[in-house]
Amino acid sequence: MKRGPQKTVGVVMPLELYEAIKGLAEEDARSIPSYIRLVLREHIEQKNSVPPQEDGKL
Repeated sequence: MKRGPQKTVGVVMPLELYEAIKGLAEEDARSIPSYIRLVLREHIEQKNSVPPQEDGKL
């Protein structure tokens, strides 16, 4: 992926969520920030591919 301008964002999350992300990142041989970016990117791609009438919202 091309690297363009970036923005650093601090996120507060429950420890339970952090530990789950940490475990999944380790399973995928990724850093935690890299794994979070992957999950967010996939979520956005999924949301953008669902037609509005099928996402449960009017």
